[in-house]
This record gives sequence, C-alpha cells and structure tokens, in this order.
Amino acid sequence: MYLKVVVDFQLMMREDAAPVEAAKRCVVDASIQMANLLGHSDAAGALIGSLFVADGPLSMDELVEMTGYSKSTVSINMTFLENQGIVRRMRRPGDKRNYYVIMKNIDETFKTENEKIRQMMQIQIAAIGEAERILEGAERSDEAEWLRNHFSSMRVECVKARKLIDLVAPFTIDELIEILEREVAIREAGER
Repeated sequence: MYLKVVVDFQLMMREDAAPVEAAKRCVVDASIQMANLLGHSDAAGALIGSLFVADGPLSMDELVEMTGYSKSTVSINMTFLENQGIVRRMRRPGDKRNYYVIMKNIDETFKTENEKIRQMMQIQIAAIGEAERILEGAERSDEAEWLRNHFSSMRVECVKARKLIDLVAPFTIDELIEILEREVAIREAGER
C-alpha cells in the first residue's frame, strides 16, 4: 500500500539508508506523484515506479511484495497500465506466470498513445456526423442551431488532431525532435 512505500521512502532518506535503495524510493515516489497528476491511483504510480527501477520483469507476486498492495489491487492496476500502453505483459519459457515490464522505449509508448488518440478522433468524428444527420430533421431552434455550430467546430478540431497524429506517426521521437529543431532554427534565422 502507498503508506508502506511512503514509510519505506522516509526510512531510506535517512543518512544510514543504502544509497541504491534511497534512489529507488525517490523514483517510486516521483512515479506516484506523476500518476496522481494524470488522475491515476497511488497504486498505479507505485507499480510504475517499481517496474522502472527493477532490473528485469517482475511477477504479480513480486509486485505485491514490493509495494504492499493486495494481489487484486495489483492485478487491476496492471491491467489498467497494460491497456494504457505503459507496461507490457510477458511470459518466461516454461513458466505459466505473467511477468511485467515497463515500456522504457518512448517510441513504443508514443506510437501507442498516438493510435489511441487517432481512434478517439475517429469515434468522435463519426458521432458528430451521426448527430448532424439527426439534426437535419430537427425543427429550427436556438438550441438546434447552437448544436449544429458546436458540432461543426468540434469536427474541425477532431480532424486537426487526427491530421497531426497521421503526420507524426511515421517518425520516431528523435526524428521529430530533429525536424522541429531544424524548423525552429529556420524561423529564428528568418527573424534576424
């Protein structure tokens, strides 16, 4: 549970704490804070942090032991984190247990998140189209007109988001940084 992580972290920060353990607890605590900023639970953050500092895949039982959370809490949060593209489940040859690793390659996570956004925009664009078709038969009213205008502007925003995702999808993070740095340099040179 988070309390165990906090207590352990505070103990690790004492002068007699092993630096390696204190460093790990620092990262776990930061992971909890980041998870909270994203609206995720302390457990999700503690699990992310635990996987981040692990030197290899961890089993469900190892995650339970490391964090102090119940097996059901760990299971629920690992499923959530896996669906978010933050962790990946794997199996070791000859072992039926699930092991988990954090996605340390930012390009994998970036592509996963981009695909989710692309799918969300497709769903929203389709819903807007259907809503607009329904409104075609509606009587003229201020509310119906407001909805038509609102849906039209929402469609524009969703199409822009989808276009951005389509444009960045073929590139790695390093390639995008290089492209943007080049563009910034060109713009700055033009301003002088």
